[in-house]
Amino acid sequence: MGSAMKSPLDALKARINDLDGRAVDELYGLEPVFEPGEGAAALGEFVDLQCPYCGEVYGTQVDLTDRSRVYIEDCQVCCQPIEVTLEVSDAGELRQASTARLD
Repeated sequence: MGSAMKSPLDALKARINDLDGRAVDELYGLEPVFEPGEGAAALGEFVDLQCPYCGEVYGTQVDLTDRSRVYIEDCQVCCQPIEVTLEVSDAGELRQASTARLD
């Protein structure tokens, strides 16, 4: 084999080295992954929530990567289950966080 001709294995290695992370995700059908330094929105932030059962205000970290959503979280003071509603802008910024009773 001459030096100008690549073996099939060398051609495959060169092709693999040319793939970026997004191409690999697409190839395997994976969801995009947050990569630090890409200018993406913050992963989360700390907010104060008020328990609708005991009235106490407590701090918690909310995940902003899922955009607007509703989830259940236990109060850090009285342990009652609280429905937390997050409203997140298209830019990934928290607009509002609210709480409600489940009963």
